[in-house]
Amino acid sequence: MTRQFFFAPVVLPHYNVHHKQRFAVGAASQKVIGMAASVRSQLRETFIVSSPIVTASPAQIFFKGFACREGRVACAYLSSISIRGLNRLYSAFAYLWFAWREVRRDDSVVLYNYFPEYILLAAWLCFRNGREHVVIDLEDGPRTDEKNLRGFSNRISFRILTRLCSKRSIVVSHQLAGVLGLDNVCVVNGVSPEVKVRTRAFQKPVVFLYGGSIQLDTGLKLFVDAVRLFAQEHRDLASQVHFVVTGFGGTEQLNALAEEVRPAGVVVSVRQDIGPDEYRRTLADADVGLSLRVPGDQINSTTFPSKVIELSSHGLLLLTTQVSDIALLFNQDTAAILPQATAQVLANQIAAIVREPEHFARVAAAGQKVIAASCSRRSVGRRLVEFLNPLAPGDVP
Repeated sequence: MTRQFFFAPVVLPHYNVHHKQRFAVGAASQKVIGMAASVRSQLRETFIVSSPIVTASPAQIFFKGFACREGRVACAYLSSISIRGLNRLYSAFAYLWFAWREVRRDDSVVLYNYFPEYILLAAWLCFRNGREHVVIDLEDGPRTDEKNLRGFSNRISFRILTRLCSKRSIVVSHQLAGVLGLDNVCVVNGVSPEVKVRTRAFQKPVVFLYGGSIQLDTGLKLFVDAVRLFAQEHRDLASQVHFVVTGFGGTEQLNALAEEVRPAGVVVSVRQDIGPDEYRRTLADADVGLSLRVPGDQINSTTFPSKVIELSSHGLLLLTTQVSDIALLFNQDTAAILPQATAQVLANQIAAIVREPEHFARVAAAGQKVIAASCSRRSVGRRLVEFLNPLAPGDVP
């Protein structure tokens, strides 16, 4: 029986428990576990193999490997080191050693993105298993605006890996497939967690959640300027809204915003030091989730805002800019989509939501159903298993 391996340098919850750490379990980690669980839901033996990026460790240098289960998916954590630069070289040989010992000739492998540490692994698997057994999951494209060493190495790694791996690719969006000129693809925007359908009405005040990686291209300035305008122009609604900010980045600007709008009665709670359990409670208590990636930025034209899957699947109203495949997944009946990514438009949309909570609660419920249908584990799993089956003998690669 063909087994499916997902190679990805991610940290999942058991890793933190085992090593007594607090490494971030980010969107990449959630996507990988979701895809692996999706394939496993189709009764296919599935494994995650990770040499985690642990450079955020302040003191510990060496992290031992171990095996565990994340949910119902088997996970092999390889040993890692936290020395920047050397950590990637160490991971390259760790991945190769694992594949040499554990991956059989008829197994299939998915490489999460195009990290340089995969090159030795891909070369070995291409030689022994054949390139059609090795598929890249492209979460973004190489960026020409990155002129540093990281950008250069990513572009070189992308070129090498796309020649060692199958011409078939998993991609995060139809837009990315178009940018890269790929036509033999399986698009997986994200995988919805298995949560119950949410039916409750919006609270008073309406809670808006803004989180994830917070920087200019993910809407930091747009959010700050819009909340400032809302406080100036909609004082009558100030007591009916509560902004909660999680994630990481922009802390100084966000704290300054909270102080600035407090006299107008607008509450901005900056909670960027919470752990995963408190974040889950915050997510459950929110009514509206913001995804504010700036249209036109190169990074936002080559990836998909995976947070929208999380927000909508938990029943929050998605308040989003128009980037990537958003318009293919949602419309105005299933999300609040900004026609222009400006502070004035966002401030007005926030006011409209607060004035019509019953209407937008229905929109949120419809959005949750859309994501449950298109991004559920079973739906994604069926597409992935069909796509990942190696070509039959005689087919032309």
